[in-house]
This record gives sequence, structure tokens and C-alpha cells, in this order.
Amino acid sequence: MKLDPLRDVCVSFSRPLEKGFFIRRYKRFLADVRLEDGRTVTVHCPNSGSMKGCLEEGAPVRLTPAPPGTKRKTAYTWEMIHINGGWVGINTGIPNQLAALAAQRRALPAFRDTVDVHREVAAGRHSRMDLLVETARGLLWVEAKNVTLVEGGTALFPDAVTTRGAKHLDVLVDKVRQGHRAAMLYVVQRDDADRFAPAASIDPVYAERYRWAVGEGVEVVVAQARVTPERICLERLLPAE
Repeated sequence: MKLDPLRDVCVSFSRPLEKGFFIRRYKRFLADVRLEDGRTVTVHCPNSGSMKGCLEEGAPVRLTPAPPGTKRKTAYTWEMIHINGGWVGINTGIPNQLAALAAQRRALPAFRDTVDVHREVAAGRHSRMDLLVETARGLLWVEAKNVTLVEGGTALFPDAVTTRGAKHLDVLVDKVRQGHRAAMLYVVQRDDADRFAPAASIDPVYAERYRWAVGEGVEVVVAQARVTPERICLERLLPAE
């Protein structure tokens, strides 16, 4: 399902991305990359998952330079890698930005009657949701997830066991039982998928909780993004299992 072209939902990069080639990832949030000039640098990897299917040695990558004056140990942030003929966005912060824009612009069916949007809202003890959307139909709680694993044309989440992800489903069900609406928004940051399913072979507990949450009334929205070194844009909706 194509999204309304008059309501483009895109995150653009303010500066040209640095080119490089993937060497290895380690300690979850670090990766070594060989730049075009031959230097090897350690970069920040903004992804806590296993990144299964996205760690091809020698594959082209794109990096954002750290802002001038920033006090951090790494000079670059890893944004994307070229896999299976296309770019894959690995930055898990991007879906949150796209979700907020989509809600503000009423660009998805779930957001068609948005009145106001709040980000990073407390949803109970020790829990926060990515979005709280005020709509004409009441409150809508939204949690956004990044999807980078694709097998046989099916986008799968999670790519590693996630107790935190299962907890988010529990919180959303609680919100439904309180009379609110709740939704999981899965953003597939690659273009070689045509459907979505929970990754039962990787995290059977999450898959079970996902199906339970859907049965309890939690909405599932799967939006596929087109990833380029210039910008990342929501492009179409995918069917979900």
C-alpha cells in the first residue's frame, strides 16, 4: 500500500555521509570500518540487536560524522550498509523519528485523526512508550521498532531475544484494557521484503506475546522505508502475520 505522496515522511541527512567498508562489529555498539582513504576507524553502532544478515565483511557502509565540538570517543555513527542490492538502515533511532513525523502529518491510517503528538512518554513504572498520540478517537500509545532482518522476502523481528520488547507488548495490552488504543509500528529499513512476521525461530516468547497482544486489540502497522545515503522515507505498508 503506497503512502500519500503529499505527506512525505522522510528523515534527511544534513551533511553528506562518509563512505566506507564494513570490517567487523564488536561490543554491540562498536564497529570497525575502512574509509575510502584507507584509514580504519572505530564507529558507533546504534543498534543493540544481533544485526543478523547485515554484517557482511567488505560491504559498503555510510556514516554520519559527529558534530563539530562533540565530546565522544567515536568520530562517526554507522547509519546503513549495502546488502542484497540495496541499502539497509541500521540506526534504531530513525524509526522513532519517522513515527513521530508520520503521526504529525497523519500519513498512516492509524494516525488519520491525530490532534497532537508527544514523544517518549512514561507509560507506567519503569516503562516509556515512543509516542503518545492524541486523536479524535482518544489516546493512542505507539512503540516503534526497527526491522533489518529479511529471510525469503519476510521481514522478521526481533533479530535477537528481547525481553524488553516483550515487556513493551505487555504495556500496550494494559493500555488497551484501560480503554485506550495501542499500536506496534515496525519500520522495515530495507526494500527486499513484501511481508512481516514475528521471528518465532529466534525469540519464540516474543512471537507468542506478539500474537497474544494482537488478539487483545493491539494494532500492528508495518511500514517499509526506502533507504538512501541522502534520506530515509516511509514508502509503503506491508501485510503482517
